[in-house]
Amino acid sequence: MRTFVAIELTESCRHKLAEAVRKLRAAAGEVRWVKAETAHLTLKFIGELPERDLPEAISALSAAAADSEPFRFRVEGISGFPPTDRPRVIHVPVHESSGALQRLAEAVERGLFEAIGLAQERRSFKPHITLGRVKERRNCPSLEEIAALVPDADFGEVPVDGIVLVKSDLTPRGAVYTALERMPLGS
Repeated sequence: MRTFVAIELTESCRHKLAEAVRKLRAAAGEVRWVKAETAHLTLKFIGELPERDLPEAISALSAAAADSEPFRFRVEGISGFPPTDRPRVIHVPVHESSGALQRLAEAVERGLFEAIGLAQERRSFKPHITLGRVKERRNCPSLEEIAALVPDADFGEVPVDGIVLVKSDLTPRGAVYTALERMPLGS
């Protein structure tokens, strides 16, 4: 099954993200926009997780969560990957200055490697909320033009008190997410 580890957003944050996507959709039609109700912060994309590895993965994630204390992060700004004139992904950066988010991401990464041998990510962790994936870069407005459409891109603060292992089923109408297990922080 296709899976990833995520932090869920508040309803308020998702609502503000939905408003931003409504503004952006009119100006950038060549983008596959994320549904606000499914918006999340991905800590680790696992990919295919064999059913036999599920108990070990949940155990490793539970341990990583238990060793982390609750914290908060801010969802603010409009950016892209790559952060150039014509991005492939439009996203909102996540800001967390204490290092708690980075440590949690590293604990998840290390735990899954040790438990099920999942390859560790080579790229550095860049926390963000994906808004959309650009289908045709040459027909998409520049990142500067996109950001100008949402001048007050402050989507609020999100309290983090747990992580979730999510199953992702790809359908013609987009991905369908199912929470497999929620693991509280600091328990």
